[in-house]
Amino acid sequence: MKRGRAIVFAIALVFCSVRPLRAGHVVFDVTDRQVLEAVDADVTVGPGRAADLLLIAVLRDRINAGALTLGTRVTVLPVPGDRGPHLSPHDPVEIGELLQLLLLTDSRTAAKTLAWAVGPSIGRTLTRIRDMGTRLGLTHTVIPEDWPFAAGAEATGARRGSTTARDLGRLALAVVGDSELRRRLSLDGVPIANGNLIVRATAPVVVTDDHGARPTSRDGTCLVQLREREGLTLLAVAAGARADAEIATAFDATFRRYRRVELVHVGQPVGPAVHVRGGIIPSFKAIAAEAWAVTTTAAASEKLAFRLQLPSEISAPVEVHQPLGELLVEREGHLVAVVPLVAPQAIAPSGWLDTARRSAVRP
Repeated sequence: MKRGRAIVFAIALVFCSVRPLRAGHVVFDVTDRQVLEAVDADVTVGPGRAADLLLIAVLRDRINAGALTLGTRVTVLPVPGDRGPHLSPHDPVEIGELLQLLLLTDSRTAAKTLAWAVGPSIGRTLTRIRDMGTRLGLTHTVIPEDWPFAAGAEATGARRGSTTARDLGRLALAVVGDSELRRRLSLDGVPIANGNLIVRATAPVVVTDDHGARPTSRDGTCLVQLREREGLTLLAVAAGARADAEIATAFDATFRRYRRVELVHVGQPVGPAVHVRGGIIPSFKAIAAEAWAVTTTAAASEKLAFRLQLPSEISAPVEVHQPLGELLVEREGHLVAVVPLVAPQAIAPSGWLDTARRSAVRP
């Protein structure tokens, strides 16, 4: 009986430890931060570069708070066996250069050095990382016990951590949503360490169109990729043994199905005429101060509702681009956008024109 239970337990361990051949994918619209496609997106997979992405997000917050700057120089803390570019421990390196190294390569030395600087100390950084994960709603992401010290998937027998395609996508969105981080992700061949090292995009934490398809995790089973086509920017995550093929198929299918449509243009007249009480011009139409676009399917119109918050009359004088009201956009009862409406031109009081005319005819 005991032997039978042992066999059943061993079989269960084998099945639990086997990585699924096809662990699924998820595709996000970067602008609207909405999931467009998802297949088995909540299946637990290896952590990939989740911890590095969390570190980058925490570093951004620390810089925004003024605790660090990109120009802050720190001592390099090497990780034995690191397969990334070599940095000398004798020459301090700028935070911005270490960030660039981590964005474009799988440098454990850059991760460890940044982790010490961000805390300061690894322990405080891990606390900040867990807080960031909570803020982003990463309910299925567990950081590996040996992060950021491990130089490879086989480095230790420690708990390897886990995540899901959906969690990893949410995390990557937080990174690519920062314009400076996104600019840095698109680079390749960046000189750092006083020009002594050229950083190539050998393993970017998020692959962009500038890099082509490359694995973003040490075990090659988790891909995070950003692509743009005809104004539609997508972020996809694929996990599993066929992540390369799956992410390519997911991108192709999503680009075929969806498109980005600008429904409100800058300067577009919106709503009925607004009357000007006591103005030299009796009325005008408000214009949109900002453009607004929506991601929708090519085969079906989006179920949107528009509501105006705009006065029917205002008093002169009116300044050019004076705020007047808003155009509210709702989808299925939920507010999705607020477009500010402004005056298209300046309008003086009618009394001002009479005064100007009298002044012109005086001897």
